[in-house]
Amino acid sequence: MRILAKTCAILAVCLASAGAAHAFDPSRPFVIVSIPDKPLNLGQVCGPNLKQVGAEVTAHVVANYPYVISASFTGLRHERRNVEISPEHLSATINGKQLPIGGSGVVVTSRGPTPRNGVDIPLELQVGVKTVASYPAGRYAGNLVIKVTAGH
Repeated sequence: MRILAKTCAILAVCLASAGAAHAFDPSRPFVIVSIPDKPLNLGQVCGPNLKQVGAEVTAHVVANYPYVISASFTGLRHERRNVEISPEHLSATINGKQLPIGGSGVVVTSRGPTPRNGVDIPLELQVGVKTVASYPAGRYAGNLVIKVTAGH
């Protein structure tokens, strides 16, 4: 039981917006993305083997111009200790596309203008953790960064 408690980790991922909100003129090209700013709780992992955890969030997009949504993942760091899970021990996907850990983003979707009320885009994050036993037990957090750019 003591070993199990030591190897358990709770993972949480916070969403970070890559750009700040600005006032806009609807006669000019715009893309507005809203994502709930509450943390995603990916769940709990225990034991030495690869464990998959995940969560889903919905992005709401309103655009009068073509846009590209990309995502990147910072990896996981212990919330109280200065311990980061090595990228070699992590894997991450968003909507089934492999995300490099701590690297550049991948394109999640590329679309044209939306209807006036916008569209919802589900974002499903899956994180795989292996060799959990070599890291301290506790809560780990990271950031899923969503970046929106105009154009295709």
